Amino acid sequence: MVEQSSCKSNTSIIKLPHVEPFPVSCDYKIAGPGWTVIQRRIGGTEDFYRNWEEYKTGFGDLQYDYFMGLEKIHLLTQSQPHELYIQLEDFNNETRNARYTHFLIGSEEESYKLIKLGNFSGNSGDAFTQHLNMKFSTKDRLNDKGNCVAKYESGWWFQNCSFCNLNGRYTSEDVGKNGKKISWNHWHYKPLKFTQMMISPKSDN
Repeated sequence: MVEQSSCKSNTSIIKLPHVEPFPVSCDYKIAGPGWTVIQRRIGGTEDFYRNWEEYKTGFGDLQYDYFMGLEKIHLLTQSQPHELYIQLEDFNNETRNARYTHFLIGSEEESYKLIKLGNFSGNSGDAFTQHLNMKFSTKDRLNDKGNCVAKYESGWWFQNCSFCNLNGRYTSEDVGKNGKKISWNHWHYKPLKFTQMMISPKSDN
């Protein structure tokens, strides 16, 4: 397991039991040292309307549009308690953030269910807690209640359908409240141009 102090460069290698070591993207600028990037939207270079296997294993470029993979995120978050930090930026270059004290997703047998988030802090408004206990859905494995995957063309922990969707279609067009876009509705309904989800092992204190 990568310790917080080892994630000081742009990339690092994570070693976990029963899985091959894998490279990760690290961020030490947004929220301090020790954060491992699990998702990033930065320029629309990757299509996030993908199937179950692709979301399970991960896709994209470590330094650009990227999704680590649900299986790796599960293994990391179940190996020890992790915090979650989300950075958001809209097309007016305004930024917000959300932080959750205990991020945990289940196994593939549990459809990578969003099991824990802990307490929220930040200035974005808490749009993610309402997705708690939701299973992950993709276009070939529907675990949501409202055909949300096709409606928003993305994989996500949909909750009939979403209060946030960071895997939505990359667009700068103002498509309205329910349009296909990267969204965090507790901030506003306009599309987002940059998001980054990061996790870090919780300290003992």
